[in-house]
Amino acid sequence: MAIVVDEQISIYLKGQAIRLNFASSGQGDFTGNWILVHGMGSSRLAYRPMMERWPFPGRVYAVDLPGFGASGHLKQPHSLDDYVAAVGALIDGRSIDHPIILGHSFGGLVAAEVLAQFPHRVKGGVLVSSAGFFPPQNAMAPTRHVWLNRLGIWVTGFEYFGLRMVRALGLDPAVLTRNDRRRLQYGWRHAIEMARMPKFYEDTRLLEKIVAAKPRVVLIHGERDPLFPLSELRRVIGPTFPIWEMPGVGHLPYDTDLDQFLNILWQAVQSWC
Repeated sequence: MAIVVDEQISIYLKGQAIRLNFASSGQGDFTGNWILVHGMGSSRLAYRPMMERWPFPGRVYAVDLPGFGASGHLKQPHSLDDYVAAVGALIDGRSIDHPIILGHSFGGLVAAEVLAQFPHRVKGGVLVSSAGFFPPQNAMAPTRHVWLNRLGIWVTGFEYFGLRMVRALGLDPAVLTRNDRRRLQYGWRHAIEMARMPKFYEDTRLLEKIVAAKPRVVLIHGERDPLFPLSELRRVIGPTFPIWEMPGVGHLPYDTDLDQFLNILWQAVQSWC
């Protein structure tokens, strides 16, 4: 089992210095680097079991985006470009040579923006149950009242309501260990930015921008994803990028079956490594 270490650096966004927290693991071939970007209401801890069993050479980094986990945040709500800049600052701050960037859900949107905005700095991208190509379905939109959003997020952090949320995302809570539940609770309870965002982040030109940038991209998606249905994703993406399907899986593929996910991930990107 690989050793995962928590680290932090100071970065600047819009002239403000904030703390960027991340976890790292691995050693050896530094040309085989990865950056993992979590989803909304989550954190670097979402990837801890995956990092402990990481099957690729090189180093892997799981970042807490600004306003999530243990990272700091700006005085004002963040824009999508702020998250892209934070990933770029991590690449610079740790001299990460052409990483593959993997993002889940909202993190997939951030990863896609990185691919679109500076494809020359990354080797490629893996978008897992990714947001960004069309609005989420069956999702509660944020309100204009930060205090109300915070209350809702905090309530979700209680195990009873959290497990109901997990079930709504297509995952059987029975497969979760106590550590899994704690990871989820930590993410929800440290999602400051989730309470401050006035609406879901979006980029109506995302697919067009990625295609123009010409990066290597693969998508991994659950067959039964309730937020971003696979049928709609196939309709929007068409033959543009390969989509690897996880049968019987909802919005949380690696929490549902980590072995199957890592196997598919290896097949999807083995030609890159």
